Formats: sequence, C-alpha cells, structure tokens
Amino acid sequence: MICNEYTDVDNKEQLTFCLWWIDENLEAHEDFIGFYQISNIEADTITSVIKDALTRLQHSFNECRGQCYDGNSNMLGKKSGAAKQISELQPKAFATHCHTHSLSLSVKDTVKDCQLLSLTMDTAKELVMLIKYSPMQVGNYSW
Repeated sequence: MICNEYTDVDNKEQLTFCLWWIDENLEAHEDFIGFYQISNIEADTITSVIKDALTRLQHSFNECRGQCYDGNSNMLGKKSGAAKQISELQPKAFATHCHTHSLSLSVKDTVKDCQLLSLTMDTAKELVMLIKYSPMQVGNYSW
C-alpha cells in the first residue's frame, strides 16, 4: 500500500491511498483507492483510515507485504508512525520510503542549484497554472 498525506487547495488535510498487487500471472497492478479527508495528520488518524479503507474493501492485513510513505515522522516514525502501527498488525508489511518521493526531493535539490533548470521549472509551473486557471478551464477540469 502507498499512502501520502497533504493539504489540498481548500486547506483541508487529505490522505491518498493506493494499492499495488500482483495477480496469479505475476503481473503488477496499481489501484487508486481514493482521497480521504482526515481531521489531522497524526499517525493514529492515518492508521485508522488505512484500517477502515482495507476493511471496507474486504482486504486483510494478512496479505499486506509492503508499505510506502513519504519520510515524515507521522508516516515512517520508528516509535509511533503509521508504518510502525501497521507493522505491529502485520510484521511482514515492510515499510519503505517512497522512491518517487525521494526522486522528487532529489530533483528539487538539483534544480535549485542550477539557475537554468530552476527558471525552466518555474516557467513550466506558470504555464500549468495559466492553463489550469484559464477561463475556459474553470469548472471544466478534464485533467
């Protein structure tokens, strides 16, 4: 399972939840489960939402073999993070830092040290914002 917490544009806490799984032909699949509005980003809250989502999907922790989170202490904290709490329910659910998140942080660090890359990324961001909030797109989000 892959989870990430963030604050949305309305300043509300959200949790994204995805499941990766392998079928009988050993083909990998990734299913987006949903966005969950959460009252706070504490580990207990996140763990509760994960448990609730898996219960509603009729999935058991017995089949869970991995957890993937960003590096925040509420997610990967060794003493009381969500990963620790899930590991107590299923010791075979190995917790790891999200490689995509690590790559994103690496790119961010690299870009800030190169003015050309930094300006290019800023321009790309401005173009996305221009298109996203253009009058033709308001109320008609197709992406």
